[in-house]
Amino acid sequence: MCVTFTLPLQAQIRQLADSVLRGSTDSVRISSNNILIQQMSEFLKADKSFTTSFDSVKSISTIKSSDGLIRFYQWAMPLMESNTFQIYGFMQVQDKKTKTLNVWQLTDINEDKYSVSEKILTPDNYYAAVYYSIIPLKSGKKTIYTLLGWRGNTPRTSLKVIDVLTFKNNKPVFGKKIFTSPPKMLPVLPANKCARIIFEYNANAVMSLKYYPNKKQIVFDHISPSKESLKGLEEFYGPDMSYDAFKWKKGKWNGIADIDIRNKNNTDGKKTAPIKDSELHK
Repeated sequence: MCVTFTLPLQAQIRQLADSVLRGSTDSVRISSNNILIQQMSEFLKADKSFTTSFDSVKSISTIKSSDGLIRFYQWAMPLMESNTFQIYGFMQVQDKKTKTLNVWQLTDINEDKYSVSEKILTPDNYYAAVYYSIIPLKSGKKTIYTLLGWRGNTPRTSLKVIDVLTFKNNKPVFGKKIFTSPPKMLPVLPANKCARIIFEYNANAVMSLKYYPNKKQIVFDHISPSKESLKGLEEFYGPDMSYDAFKWKKGKWNGIADIDIRNKNNTDGKKTAPIKDSELHK
């Protein structure tokens, strides 16, 4: 059960987070963000923080894995002069046996999607995205966490990300080469080369990327350019009314091109409802 906000520190976090998102100038937002990072670091050291509700802090996105062991705290700082987003955050991991908490600050590697798609990363240089879905699945005796997230990019394009979280010597590792796909299913690299899948598309478009647990499938809009002559220019990419999927089998995400989302064998017998990007970074 979650406890509610009662401490002055938590009220400060709420005010700072709002200032990071809506401060009157970039300097106000950056200053507020620096203090917010310090305050969050202090707050997350307390064991009770893991069960504290963040519902009243609208500017910080929180999500906990269904196995109750991982919790992310993330927020976006929009910069007015450059018209770009920067993403910050923390991750808590509870030891299943001892119930002790480990906390990692998340620092964006800030590289382009071509170079970062193949890399294995750590919390101090991960590819930042605001996660809205955590998918824990077993591969042998280990749990692999697949993360679905949104990343603001430029005024012209947005990104959706499928990343993978595992643990090595009790330390988090981002990225794992467990993807396959048919030719041309993905807009950039072949899936077998990717440690994470990154989609870039027109900022005014809405791309659906959703997990169906009953079928162990991630179903998503196939994105393509509005004209063949615009291939490679992601600002002209968007959903083309077809759908692809990754299906979990034997510890891998296996790509399936051009699925019929009306077919209950491919989803859960329900219509795919896109998650709007605007809902992910309020």
